[in-house]
Amino acid sequence: MNHSRRRFLAYLPVAALIPACGFEPLLAERENSPSIQAMLAAIQVNRIGDGRSRRLGQVMRNELIDRFSAGSGLQPPRFVLDVSFTRHFTPLIIESSNTVTRSNLVMTAAFTLRDIESGEVLYQSTARSTGSHDVVVSEYSSQVARQDTARKAARDLANTIAYLLSFHFHREYDAAES
Repeated sequence: MNHSRRRFLAYLPVAALIPACGFEPLLAERENSPSIQAMLAAIQVNRIGDGRSRRLGQVMRNELIDRFSAGSGLQPPRFVLDVSFTRHFTPLIIESSNTVTRSNLVMTAAFTLRDIESGEVLYQSTARSTGSHDVVVSEYSSQVARQDTARKAARDLANTIAYLLSFHFHREYDAAES
């Protein structure tokens, strides 16, 4: 018997016990209430960013839409999500010649989920992402690295927002069922 098959068989009894411990996948179908994935798919994401931030806002918005509609497609909107973000690059490593060789990015997003009909705020929070990149002699290479770091941070923020909203819906429906 090969090693991977033995490992699989060793974990099989543990996997059988998982449902008994009360573990429930966050996005699982639920009885008597819509799934969290269906709730996420019913979120309309408003435009994010403007001016110089528009491109990063578009990356974040597209990532959110992809996360919300995964597996179920978009649903008729029941909620609306507003997101704003800031980003700050700061020198991280400065050599003795006063040359910056590494830069740090801190990107923060504030977001609000509202009921689309009443406009009532259902949830609001902030998320933060940090990244860094090398600053090299080539201005072009440094700029490309800076943009790539910002895109990764925007995707990371979108994932964090999607997780926070998933947990919000999970808590709301657990409270409603109790």
